[in-house]
Amino acid sequence: MQLSTQELLALFIREGQDWTPDVIQAALKRKGVKVSSLERIKGVKPGTLRNVFYRHCPAYEQEIADLIGVPPSLIWPSRYESSNSDAA
Repeated sequence: MQLSTQELLALFIREGQDWTPDVIQAALKRKGVKVSSLERIKGVKPGTLRNVFYRHCPAYEQEIADLIGVPPSLIWPSRYESSNSDAA
């Protein structure tokens, strides 16, 4: 049985839920970027960008989302729910 792209995606990303750190890191890896190398490029201490996995860090969220090629609200919907509902 072959799964559709949407079915495969649903195995890793649940619509309306924040992506897990593993999924984010895998998406970055597909773009050829590691969090540790991004930290070196940005000139921040090791482990600094990993904060984005656990707390709202708008600048880091935007940086990671830009690299992956999606809006931050798609990766972390729980962090952007109030701003999304304000726009409606």
